[in-house]
Amino acid sequence: MNKKITTPNTICCFIGGPLHSHSLLHAIQRLGIYVHEQQPMPPLPKTIGVLKDTQAISLMQDQDTVVIINWEESLSFILQNLPKQRLDQVNTFKNKAIFRRLFKELYPDLFYLELTRDTLGDFQFPPKIDKVVFKPSIGTASIGVRVVHGQQEWDQAVDWVLEDINRATKQMNSAVLSDSFFVVEEFVDGEEFACDGFWDKNGKTIITGIYQHPLLSNSDVSDTVYYTSKQVVAKTIEPTMEVMNYIGAKLGIRRFPFHFEFRISSNGTLFPIELNPLRFGGFALPDIIEYAFGFNPYELFFTDQSPDWNSLLANLNTSKIYAFIIGVLPHYYTPEKYRIDQESFCNTFGNRLLKYLPSDPTISPFFGVAYIVAEQVEDVLEYLHLDFERFLYPCC
Repeated sequence: MNKKITTPNTICCFIGGPLHSHSLLHAIQRLGIYVHEQQPMPPLPKTIGVLKDTQAISLMQDQDTVVIINWEESLSFILQNLPKQRLDQVNTFKNKAIFRRLFKELYPDLFYLELTRDTLGDFQFPPKIDKVVFKPSIGTASIGVRVVHGQQEWDQAVDWVLEDINRATKQMNSAVLSDSFFVVEEFVDGEEFACDGFWDKNGKTIITGIYQHPLLSNSDVSDTVYYTSKQVVAKTIEPTMEVMNYIGAKLGIRRFPFHFEFRISSNGTLFPIELNPLRFGGFALPDIIEYAFGFNPYELFFTDQSPDWNSLLANLNTSKIYAFIIGVLPHYYTPEKYRIDQESFCNTFGNRLLKYLPSDPTISPFFGVAYIVAEQVEDVLEYLHLDFERFLYPCC
């Protein structure tokens, strides 16, 4: 293996998907970490060493090897080769029904129900609950997720969810997305957030970034905008640490990265939504942390170190807003019929634009991601109203 590795453990890093995180590539190159390519994907820099399938499998089967992915699709290869203990941990998070059971004692009054595809037609709203979240037990990227307002919307919601999953499964396998089992859970009003981090070698929770995920309405499940700032981290890090420490202690997890999504209600209670195992936020979301706070979250994970949040969160009133915005493709887009005006998309942000990463629209339903900096939250929220159709034009 590479002699330049200076990490506490051997790392097995899986890279794939429609674009590359610059923070991840820089950390890999700086530490001399080898990767396993998960096609399709853009080409890697020639300075990065690549593992063969047999090498990656051998590494994964060592209990001391640290595994990280950057793309959900990598799970299909990994799940076939992980040791049992780590496989059980991954499945606890990947299956949303099992994940919800994990929190039963923390949230005993929160309604949820597990359904099979065959029993979807039998579901009846329980008394005193007028809004639920309906989603596949095995899913990703908000595919097949629907907020349902009352029994009168249920049948239509079932049709929409099944159709949404059916469209997506043409590009994904059943380890990532399935229409066999579902979870229906009580909708919790509140602000939505996402968090990246890991459990270190001692099982301690390390937070590497927290993002606010603004939405247009209670029915909105899109992933268009995320933003971070000192204020966002300061108001959420304590309840987030409390819940993640609970999970880590309950499952005995070590050297394990995660992307955790949650809501915080008006009374300050944190309610978990889901936890994506073995990775940080997808589509290069963690790169915005390097702009906002000056450290590389992947490098901290590889070297098993923690950011100094006490110092980083000093002088809260001086914080700018750093945002990540996804260029969403309209559902009717096909590369044969339309071209994407990426320059116009970038020009939308003017001098707020820090970086733009184009994406392969044949692999995922977006064409790129923009990183911006703004003086106030209102400047970021205006991008929730972007009309992405105006960035498409017909092929000649």
